[in-house]
Amino acid sequence: RDADMQAASLGEAFDWKGGELRRGDFVFWDGHVGIMADATELVHASAYQMAVVKEPLAEARARIAASGGGEIVAARRLPE
Repeated sequence: RDADMQAASLGEAFDWKGGELRRGDFVFWDGHVGIMADATELVHASAYQMAVVKEPLAEARARIAASGGGEIVAARRLPE
């Protein structure tokens, strides 16, 4: 239900910095989660746009960090 609970238990954690993100991977910030549509695009409920959006992960990361939301804290992948 909450992003921190999902980050602790959903699927398998993996080193997203050293690995490639792919469709279906979950990406977590403190209090926020998004799902990768592919290797570069994130789908998430954006407070900035006040809508569910698909946008480049790099843009979302920069904006979230600049607004005080910090950096990505975890990535998880569901087993295939």
